[in-house]
Amino acid sequence: MRSHGLTVQTKGRAVRVITIGNEKGGVGKTSTTVHLAAALGLTGLRVLVIDLDTQAHATQWFGVPVARVIPERSSYAVLVGQTALGPTLVRTEEENVALCAAHPFLAKAAKELGDQVDGIFALRDAIDAFAESETGKPFDLAIIDCPPARGTVVFNALLTADLVIAPVLAEALSVQGLVALEETVQRIRQRFAPDLTPPLILINNYEGRAAIDRQLYDDLHQQYGAQMMETVIGRDAPLREAFLAQSSIFRHRRTARSAGQFHALADEVLRRLHAAT
Repeated sequence: MRSHGLTVQTKGRAVRVITIGNEKGGVGKTSTTVHLAAALGLTGLRVLVIDLDTQAHATQWFGVPVARVIPERSSYAVLVGQTALGPTLVRTEEENVALCAAHPFLAKAAKELGDQVDGIFALRDAIDAFAESETGKPFDLAIIDCPPARGTVVFNALLTADLVIAPVLAEALSVQGLVALEETVQRIRQRFAPDLTPPLILINNYEGRAAIDRQLYDDLHQQYGAQMMETVIGRDAPLREAFLAQSSIFRHRRTARSAGQFHALADEVLRRLHAAT
């Protein structure tokens, strides 16, 4: 696949997968998912967003009311093997972005997957089968929005990932969620996926004038080094407004500071995917 003249190799897979996770909620996973997808779509890449969170915030952000999501045409049904990925796709208002919507039945998916011998590989198998189908061939990337939890649903998202991004805030609980995610990734690497790289850390909602934010920035860079993403997403009122508008920042206010930052994030993600091949 190509973007801005950069070729992103597929590493043997027709669709590369980016998983957005942190075992703490409220750190900006959904905002990162939506805006990274929208920014990549604006480069001409075809992007599929898979919402795995029972709260369905990504689904709502894309303008899909949760009450109108049919369970049999949702990410829940894909996970538990009731349907293939292709029939669940919903078109969004964002250029080149499609959605596999969440349904509250995701809350029981972990138990159902636990009853299957290969339950932790269900999503990887579904994405790979989709990528080889006529429906999936046009897509270049899939981005997965994870729930703030640990369990079989998140294991599925990590096992299919080519790249894991962990948004964090300048809060102790946010960093604790990152540490928990790192432990989960390490266990998955040891037992199932030795090629899975440690999560990349994205500082989100950053306010450089705040001493606690600057301290977190310095501490994280000292502790995690190369895992830190160069891009930082700043605190930006239009970004908060975008959810209520059910729009990406690019359609809501394309001149906002955060719009430029998410464009930079998309470019960095493509560089890192290229380097990982």
